[in-house]
Amino acid sequence: MADPERFLKFEHGYRDGLHSYTVAVDQSDLPSPVWPGLQKHDHYSEDPGLNPWHRHGINNWYGESLAVWRALTWALTAGRSRYVIPCYLRDEVAQCLGVDRSAIQLVRWEYEVDIELPDRETADYGFVPARTNSFLRPSEDTWDSDHVGFAGLFELNSFQQLTDIDRMLAGDTCSELTVFALHRSGRRDTLAAALSQIDRPDLAAILEPGEIFVDMAVDRECGAFPRSYLTVKTPHETRQVDHLADHFSQAFRRYLDMVGQIHTLNEFHAAIDGLLAPPHTAGLHQG
Repeated sequence: MADPERFLKFEHGYRDGLHSYTVAVDQSDLPSPVWPGLQKHDHYSEDPGLNPWHRHGINNWYGESLAVWRALTWALTAGRSRYVIPCYLRDEVAQCLGVDRSAIQLVRWEYEVDIELPDRETADYGFVPARTNSFLRPSEDTWDSDHVGFAGLFELNSFQQLTDIDRMLAGDTCSELTVFALHRSGRRDTLAAALSQIDRPDLAAILEPGEIFVDMAVDRECGAFPRSYLTVKTPHETRQVDHLADHFSQAFRRYLDMVGQIHTLNEFHAAIDGLLAPPHTAGLHQG
């Protein structure tokens, strides 16, 4: 691993009225699980609070790096009302969050960054018509077929929810989730209306100054696709992206330096809590 922090190096550009900060990495740049104990299945606890997969979204296949991407996303969007679109697996995520399908905020458009394309600019399609896997579940209930072209817009209330959603998406060959961080909860209706119109939405027209858009498009097959992408977009240039990238790069380096001293699950959880903590709560659990 020549540059273990490559998965946290953003490139800044300006496109379509927004500042864009993007990490584009192939599998060699996305570190595989680091702690050797993750390979020992018999050490995993049945208690979700003690199980690395349930607590952190980390196991012997999906390593610490994707958890760091989620932690950076959570820290970057702090102080705002957060809403997420989990691409494709709408109903599974609703069930995970305890949201009845009748209460799902349905929208016609979702964002797509195509991990089959190795160039960051051409891979960023923007908004595309939403789709779900409902057609794979034939049923006499017509709700699925009637709503196959709608994504779900869900409110995010905790970092654990973001982790749980990403875990739900991990069973596919690739996954994508999009987070909108808005000034206040009342902006949800404006966002939902923009994503429910017939015409293709314009992200620059949706975001107000100070609001943030984050997209995680991930190769889940570990090398089956050219790239994984972490994309941040803002109306105005910000130093916060690079500041948090530096923070988590240093945290990851410290984790690598001490991972050989981790021998138990409790020690692992404590180390990961420190790794994922934002700058102002370094060493504390995010909840």
